[in-house]
Amino acid sequence: MTAQKKADVATKRVALTPGTWAALSNIKEPGKTLGETVADLIAEHQRRKLELDLDEIDATGTFTSWEEAKKELNL
Repeated sequence: MTAQKKADVATKRVALTPGTWAALSNIKEPGKTLGETVADLIAEHQRRKLELDLDEIDATGTFTSWEEAKKELNL
């Protein structure tokens, strides 16, 4: 077994309800493992969270031009 394959071996187990197992199995693409599917779901969640955070900042934040910020920071 290569070093990369050893690093990819699961070291934890996660208990799932039958309904969650079925839903996850339905999401899983052919040729992917359930672990890869969970990793994809995590990455998608992180992208959505970042997008929502940026939308909130855009809607409620106050902004300074780059030129003004450089002057304030003595850059």
